[in-house]
Amino acid sequence: MMNFEELQQSWLSQPVEKDLKDDVTHLLQDKLDKHQRKLRRSNLFMSVGFVIACAMIVWVYFTFHQKYNWPFDVSIGSLISLMIVFAVLSWRSYDFSKDQREIAGIDYLNNQINKLRWQKKMLTSYLWVYTVLFWLAMAGYIFEITKRGSLLFTITAMAIITLYIIGISIWNRYYKHRKQLKTIDELLESFEQMRDEIR
Repeated sequence: MMNFEELQQSWLSQPVEKDLKDDVTHLLQDKLDKHQRKLRRSNLFMSVGFVIACAMIVWVYFTFHQKYNWPFDVSIGSLISLMIVFAVLSWRSYDFSKDQREIAGIDYLNNQINKLRWQKKMLTSYLWVYTVLFWLAMAGYIFEITKRGSLLFTITAMAIITLYIIGISIWNRYYKHRKQLKTIDELLESFEQMRDEIR
């Protein structure tokens, strides 16, 4: 019969490190899956919104383009182009491949790290570039359609659009994107650490 010391030694000698590592890997994968679902949902809503906005902009163009000059055409074309490019870049950060959870090789880790870095770059750099270009396109549009009105009307329209874009940008930056960036940084750190361990 096994005494207490032998039983304790047998229990202590059990390999728990691999199980613990597997649990950590699964927790990390679950966190990544949750983040991917949020990104997919966000991209879907954005894409649907862009399709609706583009349809309305095209309708405006074909309805009114004969009344206005080339700045109207340029601003409309710029708005549509910006939305299409931004949607494509946003979907590029989504991982469409369905990697197996059990496979955590260098290729898998590099893929996840690259996708997460691209997501971070979208939020910290490309979104601001998009916002500025979008504002410029809207400014051209507003100046063209309000040039027959008073200066006060043009300034008021520009102020409303500018304040709206600034408000949305601040809300996104300090509320929505802060949480996303925190999650991305945590995932990046974990995946980079796993990659360093494999190397």
